[in-house]
Amino acid sequence: MKRRRPDTTSHAARAAQDAGSTTRPEARQARTSGRVVVIVVAAAALTILAAVALASAFEPGHGGGNLAQPGSSAASPTARSVAAGSSQAASSGSPTPATSSTPAAAPAVSIVSGGDTMGDRGVKAYIAAQGADEVFAGIAPTLRAADAAWVNLESPLTNTSDPYPGKDVHFQGDPRLAAGLADAGIDVVNMANNHAVDQGQAGLLESIRRVKAAGVKVVGAGKDAAAARRPAIVHTSSGATIGFLGWTDIIWPGYEAGSGPGVATARTDMSQVTQAIRRLKARVDYVVVCFHWGIEYTDMPIADQVSEAHAAIDAGADMVIGHHPHVLQGAQLYKGHFIIYSLGDLVFDHYSLATGQTVLVSAVLSPHGVKVTLIPVYASSNGIPAIVTGAAGRAILLHMQQISTPLGTRLKISGDRAYVRSSGA
Repeated sequence: MKRRRPDTTSHAARAAQDAGSTTRPEARQARTSGRVVVIVVAAAALTILAAVALASAFEPGHGGGNLAQPGSSAASPTARSVAAGSSQAASSGSPTPATSSTPAAAPAVSIVSGGDTMGDRGVKAYIAAQGADEVFAGIAPTLRAADAAWVNLESPLTNTSDPYPGKDVHFQGDPRLAAGLADAGIDVVNMANNHAVDQGQAGLLESIRRVKAAGVKVVGAGKDAAAARRPAIVHTSSGATIGFLGWTDIIWPGYEAGSGPGVATARTDMSQVTQAIRRLKARVDYVVVCFHWGIEYTDMPIADQVSEAHAAIDAGADMVIGHHPHVLQGAQLYKGHFIIYSLGDLVFDHYSLATGQTVLVSAVLSPHGVKVTLIPVYASSNGIPAIVTGAAGRAILLHMQQISTPLGTRLKISGDRAYVRSSGA
């Protein structure tokens, strides 16, 4: 049995202890309250430090963590932007507007398209007498005012005569026309047609060199198939880009580009056309396609023209321009995009009223659609074009209205111009 130690505390000491014991509960309460305050303050400090450390860990350039899903190596730019925006909102007490990642819409562009242009016969005689600049004097201000202008170059430009064997009609254009094209404000020519190789493959390559040396881009022909199918890209002052492609359905034997020089053909393989359009559309804001096609001296397109134009737009083309029939054919809006099946002749000698009549297509393309103005033009008998007004201009516009109506497109004539636009433009 464990013995208790005797209590030796004096009465005075016990009295003092008894006196002190009356204050101990209050002291414990005060100390407890103090500890709670210290703990709360410490916990708050730790929370702030943890938040700072966590925010630092997610800042670009710091290691230790990210907002990416498991398996990814870094947070996405969008996730980092959201984290930063949330941190700023928390510190400022004000909401931060969300940042849109949608790219800005491309600026609108203006494009002027013209018809068949050649430099032989009556045009060559005019160049010899007046100079190449004068060929386009009547339409040059309209061409120069556009972001881009283009025509179909229907003849080689060479002094070397080497007619392609077996062909009935050969053109040999004055080489000075290359500088005339550039001075008039023409940016691109299509050479995918049935006259580009009239002076042989050497004549074609010389023509391409001359045109490019003048500062004009070429589509539809080249040293081989790859070059002939290569697009031309125009960069506008607004920053928008326009891609051009040229193809022909009218193929003289031996003119098609392969391993050697020639022109780009469409009808034999439309899949290559649509693939080229899709590739180009991924690189530029707008795509414009030219086809050399149809039946000469007829004012309505055939089924092949319609199906090819629609396939081009379905693949991503914003506008389709046609040549070859030597007369105007109708215009059409298809899925909000503009097609004209033939622009007829622009710079071309002729012997009839119909082959002298043409229009310049002045189109404004934007992400919202297309607005087109048709400007009536008449070429003199030796093939020199000028804008016409009054009765002569109205006759051309009324004819365009008449042949466009069966294609489901109503042209509005006002004064000396005709207009059509897609519903969103």
